[in-house]
Amino acid sequence: MVQIKSLNSTSLAKVLGLMYLILAVIFSPFILLMASAGGQIGLTESVIMILAIILFYGIAGGIGGFLIGAIYNFIAKRFGGIEMELETA
Repeated sequence: MVQIKSLNSTSLAKVLGLMYLILAVIFSPFILLMASAGGQIGLTESVIMILAIILFYGIAGGIGGFLIGAIYNFIAKRFGGIEMELETA
């Protein structure tokens, strides 16, 4: 049995920020399609909307990752970390 005692909040912020950014790149065309269902959206508005979605998701993922790491470290110090059983192949 191993226990995760702390997380590097900055590292977690980078990883989650990039993961959310990639998800935004994948899903932003679908979000744009749903947004344009109500009426015509021009090319300029579409590009701005996609860039805003990608930027927002990347930043939100980074901030969320940092907060998750910081909160986890706070709780793990007081109550113990997550216990995991690992097996080597």
